Amino acid sequence: MYQRRIGNEVVKHKRRIEDLWQTPGPRPNGLQAAPDGLWVIDAENSHLYKLDYETGQIITDVPTDTYKPSGLTVAVDEVWVASTHNSRLYRLNKDGSTIEYLDPPGVGVRDCRDSGPSYIRPHGMEYLGNGTMWVSIKPALRNYLVNASTLSVIKSIPTPGSAPHGIAWDGEALWCGDRAMGAIHKLHPETGEILEEILVPDPEVHGLTIHNGSLLFCCDPTRRVCRIAIT
Repeated sequence: MYQRRIGNEVVKHKRRIEDLWQTPGPRPNGLQAAPDGLWVIDAENSHLYKLDYETGQIITDVPTDTYKPSGLTVAVDEVWVASTHNSRLYRLNKDGSTIEYLDPPGVGVRDCRDSGPSYIRPHGMEYLGNGTMWVSIKPALRNYLVNASTLSVIKSIPTPGSAPHGIAWDGEALWCGDRAMGAIHKLHPETGEILEEILVPDPEVHGLTIHNGSLLFCCDPTRRVCRIAIT
């Protein structure tokens, strides 16, 4: 089900969820679309993959020293990975080697809607190509726009739900998947206002990205990669 807000009205439309293939790794958690393939970070084996869009076949498969990673973005010749369970953002080379790891934004901030552990848990990431990137953070339950060089916070907006995971940028708005809500929301980048909602009852929404006018998302438990056309 798809919903669009027009003024104070929410107009509902159906959206088809198309199964593509399963990832080679056991627990895909982060996605990033690139011109030459789909990047995937796996939460169990910590491998960084680049996969063919049509077949899911492996183009690149390299190990990393990230720990239970859950978010991914690509910035020019580097890859950023969010590791939820050790509260780190890793900056990697594309061969999987670590350049450095850093503290995420939102340290010390906790939203009352969050019922998980008190330590900071970064999830989705999205590099914008202008030296900035978005990072989705629990327990703050906020999406932070940061300077990619310094990680200084430029601004932040609230997440719609309490289990934000993957995020994606369409050039004008930020899309945010929420595993517990079973939904993907299009958010106003200044206010966090929900502009559109796509309900995804199955499978679970984990990693999220945009490619050729469609949302791509992955499901950790089932390894499924799915597509939802949005244009």
